[in-house]
Amino acid sequence: GWRMIFVLLGALSLLIMATIYRLLPAVDGDEPVSLGRQLRLLGSGVIVSALFITLFRETGNSVMYTYMTPFLQSVLHMNAAGVAVTMLGFGILGVIGSRLGGYAVDRWGAVRILLAGLLVHAAALALLPAFSSWLVPDLILIGVMMFAMFVTAPAIQTYFIQQAPESSDLVLSLNTSVTHLGLAAGAGMGGAVISATSTVLYNPWVAGPVVALG
Repeated sequence: GWRMIFVLLGALSLLIMATIYRLLPAVDGDEPVSLGRQLRLLGSGVIVSALFITLFRETGNSVMYTYMTPFLQSVLHMNAAGVAVTMLGFGILGVIGSRLGGYAVDRWGAVRILLAGLLVHAAALALLPAFSSWLVPDLILIGVMMFAMFVTAPAIQTYFIQQAPESSDLVLSLNTSVTHLGLAAGAGMGGAVISATSTVLYNPWVAGPVVALG
């Protein structure tokens, strides 16, 4: 049953937590910064605009990714086993993208990687419905989307730290909150599209422009 999945996740989380506690060295925290000084960051146009980048990126991503399994099953006609293997492959692409994204940020800067990643992400989404009759091209496009999505993750984090190094904890926590707000908004938007069209085929065409707003 589905409950066993959560039992396994809980057990693995405890194992990871114990491993982190035992193996990671102690790290000094940030220098104390007053709450008032940190909250003044919310008046920064740069920080607020960057939070909107996160909001659009995650909302657009969620419009598509929340309904990835129905897309693979109903549009690309994959069975359950095929979906599982495909999602594993996308996860591996995400790990590679995140690692290369960190390297690319160090080499070319956060802004360039963020811009390039968002453009590729939006373009892949825009092309998905046009290739819905072909399994391999659509899977490649979804893979490109996943790769671009994870490449930009280190870029946006780095950008926030660069803009507010003394208050990076607060800014990154705000970014995490906006991330989850975007995920929820995108899931709702994607559900509305499916309700209106009775298909998940057009979710990428809604998701792409939202990502492009970023």
